[in-house]
Amino acid sequence: MKKTLSLTLAGVMLASALTGCGSTGSSSAQGGSDSASLDYPKSDVQIIIPYAPGGGSDNLVRGMMQYLDLGATTVAVNIEGAAGYIGALQGYNSKNDGYTIMTHNEMDLISYTMSGQSAEPLYENLEYICDVVTDYNLLSTSPDTGWTTAQEVIDYVNANPGKVTVGCTGSNNVNYGTTMELLKDMGIYDKVTIVPYDGGAASETALQGGHIQIEVNSLADTASYIAAGTNVPLLVCNDERIDACPDVPTTVESGYDVTYGKPRGFFAPKGTDEAVLKYISDKMSEVCQNEDFVKTMANLGFTVSYVDGADAKARTIEWADSLKPVFEEMSKITA
Repeated sequence: MKKTLSLTLAGVMLASALTGCGSTGSSSAQGGSDSASLDYPKSDVQIIIPYAPGGGSDNLVRGMMQYLDLGATTVAVNIEGAAGYIGALQGYNSKNDGYTIMTHNEMDLISYTMSGQSAEPLYENLEYICDVVTDYNLLSTSPDTGWTTAQEVIDYVNANPGKVTVGCTGSNNVNYGTTMELLKDMGIYDKVTIVPYDGGAASETALQGGHIQIEVNSLADTASYIAAGTNVPLLVCNDERIDACPDVPTTVESGYDVTYGKPRGFFAPKGTDEAVLKYISDKMSEVCQNEDFVKTMANLGFTVSYVDGADAKARTIEWADSLKPVFEEMSKITA
């Protein structure tokens, strides 16, 4: 990742009681011989979604549930708040019996620890099941602004400093850092106001409601709005154009050295049986090879990219080590 910052929220108080919005997805009763020999699952499997309904994480889980056959019913539970931290902590502290797993992304898990928000090194202590997709950030606007290129945004901001607000998901995290660095490269960082929101769905709602004029948000959180014509993508934060929006220029080709694509995957509490982790991972690997699932994910703004749990954890540890100086820099900027 070039010049991409991965930092997180600070000073957030956790609620003592966590509530969720749930739904179920029915798997067939046939779990296969591997399930029978493992004697798992015997009851429903809960999947924690640490963000609000309608966002990228929510869409990923509910899309996965359409194809995933664990041999039991899967139940999606939204536990939102603190830009994903409350749900992450709930997943981390759940029983390690294989009946509670969660979706999340490694960059935010790293951020919770390195920013000092979490005393527990979540990205180290969670069990990694697998990563299944990659999600890219976009700079986008509302059609009401009339802007269709990043240069038009720059021209307007330079002529009207202080009038444009920019949405992003979270403060002092990877999304905030990416937003800040991109605006700096565009030369407008000191002429706009950045407004952090608690998740991509909230940022998109603000854009749709006219409360912000542009946003840096994930493709997964904006894809349906782009398809409906109510969100206008201006830049993809990548070095190559992506299949989901091939006509949208990248940051790199536009001269901005800021890229960001984050993996999204599934995790379990520390100490979960390795055989259970492998069973779920294998089932998700099968789903990732399903052409219909790949198309479903593409329509939601995701690129399917399965990585098993061991490799996912190994690369996350490497990313965390490389990002330590970035957190130090960001803490000085936002202090």
